Amino acid sequence: MKITDIEAIPLKMPFLPEMAPFMHLSQKTMEAVTLYRIRLASGAVGYGDQMGAPTEVGGFIGRDAVAGLRDITHGGVQMACYDAVGKALGLPAHALMGRQVRRRVPFAYWTMDLPPRVCVKQTQHAASLGHRTFKFKTRPWWDIVEQIEAVSRVAPSGFAFWLDFNGHLREARQALPILRELSRYDCVGGFESPIPQRDAEGYNILCRKIDRPIAAHYGSGCCHVRSDPEFDRGTPAGVQIARRLCDGFVLGGDDVETIRQRAGVADEARIPFWIQTVGTGLRAAWVAHIASTCKQGLLSHLAAHDIRQRDIASPPKPVAGWMPVPEGPGLGVEVDEAAVEAQRVESPEPTLRRISTVVYPNGLRWCFGGEHQRHEAFYFGDLPGFVRGIRMEIQMDDGSEEFEDLYRRCTEAPVVVGG
Repeated sequence: MKITDIEAIPLKMPFLPEMAPFMHLSQKTMEAVTLYRIRLASGAVGYGDQMGAPTEVGGFIGRDAVAGLRDITHGGVQMACYDAVGKALGLPAHALMGRQVRRRVPFAYWTMDLPPRVCVKQTQHAASLGHRTFKFKTRPWWDIVEQIEAVSRVAPSGFAFWLDFNGHLREARQALPILRELSRYDCVGGFESPIPQRDAEGYNILCRKIDRPIAAHYGSGCCHVRSDPEFDRGTPAGVQIARRLCDGFVLGGDDVETIRQRAGVADEARIPFWIQTVGTGLRAAWVAHIASTCKQGLLSHLAAHDIRQRDIASPPKPVAGWMPVPEGPGLGVEVDEAAVEAQRVESPEPTLRRISTVVYPNGLRWCFGGEHQRHEAFYFGDLPGFVRGIRMEIQMDDGSEEFEDLYRRCTEAPVVVGG
């Protein structure tokens, strides 16, 4: 089953309008998706996706697609191999990945951090799609108690929120009172990476004292720090397991072999996990297939495919939070060629300039020109986070001299106004 051709199709897939301004602040490239279409000598065609602009994949032409299921680690091309080989053999992708242990898998909705009013709308949207778990990023520039109070009023019975701090609670002493306050809400299902994952002792304390499950990234760090690569190297998975530093794992990445190896470790340790990635409806189908072969894949997986205005494929919708695994050959979902053509782009669009301003209840305003600058100000303790009444405002480039001056200054260093 030789690969005879690969086409890389660059796409721009816009976010839902109400969340777009906030998604753009943190994930400026997430609207850029590449669809990889491969053709086998037999005529079978397979599709895969990967975030970002196209990468060079010509070297895979002439390779055996069956061997490529294990040997090709390029996420988009590997996925397309599972799709094409499955179609050629008349087998669903999960049959090429391992022994299926369930025909439905728990699936979650996902977004970045959002203001309370948008969290409410996204909760309603997620529930309308059949989700019963909503994982969202929890950030120190929003009032998390206000967010949860707002969504708790509209969440249907049995709906759960998993709150991902990416280490922003910094250490156990700051984390404990906040996590205890949030645990009073029945709709809070659990917490992900509340403090930096290098802090094994802190996780041990939180797991003993917090009445909610805590999930952590498998053997890695979790913080968005770029200026100091040593800030959060994480804790090896063997130590996480031996010391019971978490109640569940987060498995990321897009290589089937790596995910299944880690799933095997989780199975031995009896630790449940979810698979977490970002993509289109194709990626959601891929997640469902691989998750269906993992005994401990019992937490709600996600592909963040429901946050776009228009998808290029439609996987089965969750029913009461559980997604049926596609039954057809390959990934078992059809690509909407009209949607592909409508969202095809020739070159990446320029990034729009924005200023994000963190506003404290006393009127103090911290202006930032970049995401990592804002993250690190909180990680390094330059200003307090998770203050009641805190919020963030976004100012778009309007071409004015005032914007230009403030943008220039706050990209060099945060600008403090008022207070």
